[in-house]
Amino acid sequence: MKEFNSPIGPYIKYKDSTTKLMINLLIALLPIIAFAFYKNGIIPYLEGATSFIGMFYPLFFILVASLTGFAVEIIFTKLFLKNKYPNIKDFIKISYGYVPGIFLGLILPINTPISILMLGSAIAVIVGKMLFGGFGNNIFNPALVGALFILTAYSLVITNNGGYLNNYELDTISGATPLTNASTIAEIGSYETLVEPYGNLWDFFIGTIPGAVGETSSLLCIIGFLFLAFTKTIKWKIPFVYVLTVFIMTALIGNLNGLGIWFPLFHIFSGGLMFGAVFMATDPVTSPTTPIGQVLYGLLLGILTVVLRFLTPYPEGVLTSILTMNMLIFIIDKIGAKSRFKFQHAIIPFIISWILIGSLGLMIGNKFKQVDDPNVDTNYNIISATEAGNTVTYLVTQKGYSGNIKGKIVIEDGKAVSIEILEVKDDFYPKVEEVDYINKLLSEQDNLEGVDTVSGVTFTSNGIKKMLINTLSDYEETYAK
Repeated sequence: MKEFNSPIGPYIKYKDSTTKLMINLLIALLPIIAFAFYKNGIIPYLEGATSFIGMFYPLFFILVASLTGFAVEIIFTKLFLKNKYPNIKDFIKISYGYVPGIFLGLILPINTPISILMLGSAIAVIVGKMLFGGFGNNIFNPALVGALFILTAYSLVITNNGGYLNNYELDTISGATPLTNASTIAEIGSYETLVEPYGNLWDFFIGTIPGAVGETSSLLCIIGFLFLAFTKTIKWKIPFVYVLTVFIMTALIGNLNGLGIWFPLFHIFSGGLMFGAVFMATDPVTSPTTPIGQVLYGLLLGILTVVLRFLTPYPEGVLTSILTMNMLIFIIDKIGAKSRFKFQHAIIPFIISWILIGSLGLMIGNKFKQVDDPNVDTNYNIISATEAGNTVTYLVTQKGYSGNIKGKIVIEDGKAVSIEILEVKDDFYPKVEEVDYINKLLSEQDNLEGVDTVSGVTFTSNGIKKMLINTLSDYEETYAK
């Protein structure tokens, strides 16, 4: 009997190579890089906030991050992987060492010192990529690993350097990013307190708001998403489900507090959600490969992001959410693989996800539910108030960055004469003392609403200001004759 020989598979060849996918990715990033140059370079130059050379700093910033990562990857390969990759030119063609640095440069604050940027780019490549075996073997998104390292280890340095605000924004905006501002507001906030300090929702959509170097333009992220989805460069289900989940949960939270459609749009257009959903969560190496797994991944990313934004002191949530979910990809893909043939395997995870979306949305919405009296700040508490003649000494607390700020305020004849901070859980508090902010509040207490918060310590400085406003208000109601 004649033997039947079959040629070795695969029999279907995917027409798009990895190189072509990377080129598509860079094409999608070009408008975002151009906008980062416009927002952080051209506008400050036209407004007289930077020099002609300084105008090109955003491009230099991204270029340094990219070239550092590229160089570190070559050096690492030469030192530790020379047996595996004897020809460095062949390695360069398949490593795409410049990519993590580009992303890192786009997701960091513009005021990150160059030395720290270079260190973060090296960490991104070595810890996030090469220690796992190089491109295709890493379990975490390298750029997010580098960003987490920088924002954890050097956040105070970056804050003292200006934080997320470019040179023009430092002079025109009192505060920080919209999400940081939102975290300083008692209860859920309003359009006037969340959106209007930065313009309107159109400004959020276009991206002319404070934020990381290249994360702010939702419009360009959507255009990038459409291009990448059309060219099948990314898994479109992940960003679509991720953003939709955040929209549904924040719409539920907003609805419980009588807020309109602007509230979920505010959360979608703020921070790095759109950029993270389109460019970071869809990383082909660190995201699920199965269709059901991608949907489940998007759901869980959305849930985790909302939880982090509302229930922790960290107002962004995207970076941490993606890195956390990176660890669970093998479980998600296992569920997705089994569900391809028996969808029943996915029913329970999906039910749990939808229960979490509904229950957490309801819980958060009710937790931050607006009180009947809009003048009541539920983040303020009077521990004691001792009257002695024409002097009243208050012991009070106000919500701070990471817990309550405890202070002693002495009011004499209707004027605050001293503020003593007894307890504060914020590593950045020394900057409040450095700029003598408390004395500024005392000297300008007749117009406290007009006193700017301290850039980079927005949450804490705003908490101290509100503490004084609330205490003076109670004095007027209780003790003023």
